Amino acid sequence: MEHNNNNLLSHICRIDNHPVKDLPVSIKQKYLIGLAAVLYTISNGNATMKTLFTQWAYSIIGQDASCLFSQQTDDCVKKALSINRIGFRFFRCKHEFFFDCFYLTESFDKGLLPKLGEYLTLIGKNIFTKESLKTTIDYFNGSCDKNALKVSECLQKHRLLNISFKQQKQKRVLVVANVSAGKSTLINALLGYRFNNVRTTACTSRLCEIYNKPIDDGFAYFQSNHLEYDPHIDSHTSDDACKVGMHFKSTLGKANICLIDTPGVNNSTDTDHWKITTTAINHGAYDIVVFISNGKYNGTTDERKILEHIYRNCKKPVLFVLNQLDTFKRSVDNIDEMIQDYMKEIKAIGFKNPQVYPVSAIYAFMLRHSYDLDEDELDELDLIKKRFSKDFYNLPKYVGLESTSDIERTGFIYLEKGIIKQ
Repeated sequence: MEHNNNNLLSHICRIDNHPVKDLPVSIKQKYLIGLAAVLYTISNGNATMKTLFTQWAYSIIGQDASCLFSQQTDDCVKKALSINRIGFRFFRCKHEFFFDCFYLTESFDKGLLPKLGEYLTLIGKNIFTKESLKTTIDYFNGSCDKNALKVSECLQKHRLLNISFKQQKQKRVLVVANVSAGKSTLINALLGYRFNNVRTTACTSRLCEIYNKPIDDGFAYFQSNHLEYDPHIDSHTSDDACKVGMHFKSTLGKANICLIDTPGVNNSTDTDHWKITTTAINHGAYDIVVFISNGKYNGTTDERKILEHIYRNCKKPVLFVLNQLDTFKRSVDNIDEMIQDYMKEIKAIGFKNPQVYPVSAIYAFMLRHSYDLDEDELDELDLIKKRFSKDFYNLPKYVGLESTSDIERTGFIYLEKGIIKQ
């Protein structure tokens, strides 16, 4: 059975400063062949372990090393632990080798650590490696101080960052909206990437879970029930997989958060969208709901229908987002009046003390993704930026908050604070 663990979607797969990285290629190859042999044996050639090894190996040798992940003789492990020579200097990579074996195995399946310890004791322990192996086993068992481990601090920091992030209580955020509320753009703004396709018709046709990584570390996803990884995030969209991991380039970036994207519930061409979203609401496998309304066209029959369903079936906090306020005109629209009317509507349904967030998702996205906008989008960004310099578009002021920067004026900083606070 393939190993499937959603925590791996938040896992940092690569390291910038592995100590073996600066050694000669011949030594790095010997090291990685031995490492691959151990991990292949311990995992029975598991495809997810192969991905973890391949990305760690890339950090060391700078090229695809997936071909090394295969069944090898025990001699490969012994060679990786053997003495090396550079000029007149003789050394072994035993400390780093044992650490990598245990760290990657722990990342894949902590339950395999005893098996790994027995295997390495059987084939890799000798008078020169005995102490290092015992210390590494004790370290990963939590029975020895980190100072006793003779490996680079960068390796220990990498492991501790992964552990501490996963130890945070994960916050699962269910994002719900009708078609054309701007849900895809809003999620893109929270991510800081053009991940969701943006159309005027329904885009999402299934639940898509997007897990945050603690640092920028490529794009992870499950394919055929095993982990895959791509360093190039911008080459992927929500069409590629239903469970993915990436670093959120927003104020959510340090939080252990999973955004759950749902289909637009009022899609007249596919009634399954209503069923998928309402089933997710009913199951309650989330901590908070973010409900998005189109500020221009809120209060519709379809919107009231889904809000009534949320009120009846959701026992978790709900944040109400009024989006697309960048489309309002000073001469004919009144944002303050619209917000007050909206609050009356949702209070009439039964929601008490609703938290309402007026935002412009398109402006927030453009500000965070300005490095990759085309000429038309850059022109649009200039127009929106000029528009938002007027006090009318200072969105936080409508809910009694202040703003001092462009991104704050979009309302997004306060929305993200609201998500983290709940």
